[in-house]
Formats: sequence, C-alpha cells, structure tokens
Amino acid sequence: MASVTQRIKQIKQPRGGYLKPSEFEKEQFIDNEVLKEENIHSSLVGLAVDYLTRLMLDTPADEAFKISILGASIISEEKKAYNLLKSIKGLDNVSIYNACKLVGYDVCFRSGPMGYREVDKIEADTNTINNIKIMVKRSILFFNKYGPITKDGFTFEGGYNRVIDRGDGDFLTTDTLWDFKVSKNNPSSTHTLQLLIYYIMGMHSIHNEFKSIKKIGIFNPRANCVYLKNISDIPQVILEEVSEDVIGYRKNSNYNTVQNRSTLSKSKDLLSIAEIMKLLSCSRYMVMKYYSEKNLPLVKMNNKYFINRQDLIEWTERMEKERKHLQMFYLVVSIVPIIFFIMFLIVMFGSIR
Repeated sequence: MASVTQRIKQIKQPRGGYLKPSEFEKEQFIDNEVLKEENIHSSLVGLAVDYLTRLMLDTPADEAFKISILGASIISEEKKAYNLLKSIKGLDNVSIYNACKLVGYDVCFRSGPMGYREVDKIEADTNTINNIKIMVKRSILFFNKYGPITKDGFTFEGGYNRVIDRGDGDFLTTDTLWDFKVSKNNPSSTHTLQLLIYYIMGMHSIHNEFKSIKKIGIFNPRANCVYLKNISDIPQVILEEVSEDVIGYRKNSNYNTVQNRSTLSKSKDLLSIAEIMKLLSCSRYMVMKYYSEKNLPLVKMNNKYFINRQDLIEWTERMEKERKHLQMFYLVVSIVPIIFFIMFLIVMFGSIR
C-alpha cells in the first residue's frame, strides 16, 4: 500500500504522461512583485503558503495546520507545536516565521519520523518571509476570482483501497479540484496524474462535494499562473486506465457517478467513535492515536468522526498482519544471538579437545 505520491513513483506513465501538461489551458497573472532567493527547503515554503492561505481565508488555525499537529503528535511534540500555532495570527513576520517551523512536522505524518529534522533549525530569513507573504496574497487574489472554497485539506474516505491507502488534496471550489504547486518549474506529468487520481478517488469517496467537479486545475503562486483542464476533455480510456491500472479499482468501477458515495454516506455501516471504541476495546484517545499514527481511515462529517465498517475490518486485518510480521522479526532477532552463542561454544569445546 502507498500514498498517492508514492504510487505515482511506482508506475511508468505513457510517453508524455496520462495527462499532458501542455494540454492544460494556461492563464498568467501579472503583478509587480519580485521573489528573491529563499534559505529553507522549497517544500516547507510550499506548505507554509498553502496553510497560511487557508488561515487567511478563515479556516481555523488548528484545522489549517492539522497535518502539522498530527505530525508533531507522532513524535510527542504536541505542546511545542501548539505553542507555535498560538503565535500564528496572519501575515505578519512572526506568524510566517513560526509557520515555517510548524510545517516541519508534516513529514512525520506524511512519510514517517525517519525524515524529521528539528524544527528549531528552520530559520526563515527576511527574503523567505517576504516571498511567502507575496505568494499568500497572490493565492487570496486567485480565490477571489476562482472561489469560493467548498472544501480544503480534503481526504478520500471510501475511495482508499489496498493500492492507495492515504493521500490528501488541497482545495475544492464549486466546479474545480485544485492543487497548489509552489514550484519554479512548469507542471509535470507527475503533477497532472496526481490531480487525475484525486478526482477519480474523490468520485469513489463518500464526499458529496466531488459530484459537482467539472475541471481539474493547478495554481502556482510562485509563477502566479493557473493551469486548467475540463474533465469532459479527458478520454474515457485514460480515466479507465488510471482507475484500474494506477489506483487499482476493479474494471467497470463506477468512478463517474455518485451512487456508491451517496449510498455509503447514508449507510448503517458507518460507525461512530463510540462504536469504534467498543469494537476495538480502547479509549477515544487510542482511536485518535490510531488515526494519526496508524492511518485508521476515519472520515469527518459535521465535526464528528466515523468509519465504514468494511474499512475498519480491512484496517484491523492489516494491523494484525503487521503485528505478526513484527513478532516474527523480534523472534528472529532474539534467536540469532543464541545461535551465535551455541556456535561459539561448539568452537570453544572443539579447540579444547
């Protein structure tokens, strides 16, 4: 199993990609701002721009930086993360400086603690802070034209499977699925495939917002440029190939209707947190810990968390397999020293004789 981005790295696209970037309609915005050289990694800048944009568009701070907080919880630094969050108020220099630190926790949630580097070492300089301020303002102007936002930081509960079990998108507006790319380069076939996967998984998910999506698009606030494509212009064969060969849905899977999603959202098979606690014989704290650390596929609806019964079954089966593999690993690790010790004794006794 893999995330959306990990899955894309595993497959080989046709020549030019499933969706050629050159086929996207391009719109260039013009302003008098000039970006300067930055002193922190571009991925951190991109996350800071993304989350600060959400904050400035009235998303609550703890929701805008949700992934960062979850990442911090994995390495038991929630207190430190919340202290940083409290200092993020808007687009003042202090807020941007601390936002750059806070997003350093994202890697723990997205890729695991092995990739984490101390957030105290993230020291955004004046040029970087000013660049982020400019790009957030560009993003706000962009949404003034293409918005309003109907959903941000969305996930695909009901759309995940054994091939892709995690991944989250950036923004939905009334008729468009948007991805933010804060890159110096033009969109690549990797970026356009990521968008297409999001769309197809969204159509399989329980979220009704996807039923009105007619376009997929990329906004790059660094280049101040929009790239758009009508879904109706995407050949049926491409939709089917990505659905089956990349995501792993069964042939003839109903990606272009909302019947399965509507049925799921009304289904009695949706379990509440209390029911999950009972079935797993654990506390609410442990359920949320499983969500943040073990990819328990919860879905948030009306400020409450639920899970589909089948998703819970598949998750528990996966956890049991991992437990058995870990148990086998520890067994091997414990046996190997014993074997070496026995061999040592045999050699020792042999030399004495």
